[in-house]
Amino acid sequence: AVVSTQSTGVTQARAILTPHTSSEIAAQLLECVATGLGAAILYQCGYLDRRSEEVTFVQCMREVTTKECVFYNRGRSLPILTLPQGHTSEGTISHLAESFIAGLQGEFNSTVSTVLRTASKLDPSRTGEGCRACQLPCAEGTLCHGCAIVFDGADDLPFL
Repeated sequence: AVVSTQSTGVTQARAILTPHTSSEIAAQLLECVATGLGAAILYQCGYLDRRSEEVTFVQCMREVTTKECVFYNRGRSLPILTLPQGHTSEGTISHLAESFIAGLQGEFNSTVSTVLRTASKLDPSRTGEGCRACQLPCAEGTLCHGCAIVFDGADDLPFL
């Protein structure tokens, strides 16, 4: 996935493997819908994200739930590494989406796979032009809802 150019000593990544399990992706999908970033669902649930011409993002753990990862690590006596998750408090939409998916998955084993299958049925060919900042599809072709909030009133930024 990473190519090193000997003559210049520069390392260029052609693909980046993301560590997100299907449980995490399902929670991210709900978070995107709840925060008005529904266009991101198309790229959140797919195996490959090729919005960028330089690098492809690969969701290699997409078919594995968090629970399956834990069982695999315990069965192989592998150490469980926990990455810092930032500052997500219990009242955030992100935390609520994670709790909701985890609760449903505990009661109904097919919750995560159903959410991912439903979201993956979106057809990228029916979307509008890409957002100038993040390349997510948006009807206006300028800034998507999420970027419009972040760059409030900044339509004249030179990099956009």
